[in-house]
Order: sequence, then structure tokens, then C-alpha cells
Amino acid sequence: MSRIIFILVLLVVGFLLLKSWQRRQSLKQKHQQSSGKITTNTRMVRCEHCGLHVPAPEAISQGGNTFAVWNTRNNT
Repeated sequence: MSRIIFILVLLVVGFLLLKSWQRRQSLKQKHQQSSGKITTNTRMVRCEHCGLHVPAPEAISQGGNTFAVWNTRNNT
């Protein structure tokens, strides 16, 4: 009887691990598909620090000036 319970517990744990792995793989795949896409109507703004034009959603606006996100991260 204890062997049957042990086997059932192992099956349930294996099933949960499999579902967790599948969910993780699905999220990775969705992230890879969505990252790097820029819509055709994205407004570009000029970074005041480096002069590079970046998509407006990826820029930070401070005091009427726009900055590339990576410029603000590196200068803190």
C-alpha cells in the first residue's frame, strides 16, 4: 500500500514539474517573439546627452529634455 502511495506522489510531483517547465518555456518563447518589435508609428526622439534617436517609449523625459534610458542608468 505504501508503494502505491509513493508512486502516486512521484507521478503528481513529476506532472507538476512538467507543467511548470512547459509554462516557463512558453513564457520565454512569448518574450522572445515580442522583444525587439517596434511598431511602424513609433515616434522617435533625440537624446540630449548623446544625440541618438530612440523610440519615445524607450526614452526618459526630464525638464523638457529627453534622454536615452541607458544614458541615465550609466550616469547614476
